[in-house]
Amino acid sequence: MKKFRIFLSLKKEEEWINSIQEEGYRLVSVSSVVPIYTFEKLASKETFIPYVRLDFREKSMGKVKYEDYVTLFSDSGWKLIKGSRFGGAQYFQQEYPDVTRDIFSDTDSQESVKKRYVKYGYTYGTLFLLYFFIFFSSNSWNLDKILNFKSWYFTQGLWEMEGMWFWKAFIFETPFVLLRVLPLFFFLFLGIYYLLRSLINDDSTVITK
Repeated sequence: MKKFRIFLSLKKEEEWINSIQEEGYRLVSVSSVVPIYTFEKLASKETFIPYVRLDFREKSMGKVKYEDYVTLFSDSGWKLIKGSRFGGAQYFQQEYPDVTRDIFSDTDSQESVKKRYVKYGYTYGTLFLLYFFIFFSSNSWNLDKILNFKSWYFTQGLWEMEGMWFWKAFIFETPFVLLRVLPLFFFLFLGIYYLLRSLINDDSTVITK
């Protein structure tokens, strides 16, 4: 079973994953490109339902250091489902029923996860909005151009053409239009998303059960 979800809160994401698992599923993978979660159905209701915990790293780690990091969790009974030594969310799944559901030793560790998550969002949110304004300025965009999609096309007389002549010219230019326009909206979306995520989690509670 595959599910698509976008979250602004690490805590909400963790709670949602575990709510799906409680219905008799196990998380098996999380896509790195788009937020698609893959679950497999357990054999029976009596089967052990593992718990999932999320850690977050805002900085990259060397290969050996990351292996030590994963091994530390593994020795405590937590299997890495998805993660990267280059940072981001790290998804750990409980391997045995007698393993404690808390992967953080104290409140300070829990607070550190939230702080890393918030810092990461502010950093990348600011960076993507900076890219947006650079791209916006370098291509002579203005609000009227963004709202009027006809101005995205440069073919003279395109909107006065009719029939096949119109469709041929329209289809021919559209890929070039997308190359000019999509990066603008992509940077804007990611900038707003990361900043909004950080603003929400600045006031959220500590990830705990």
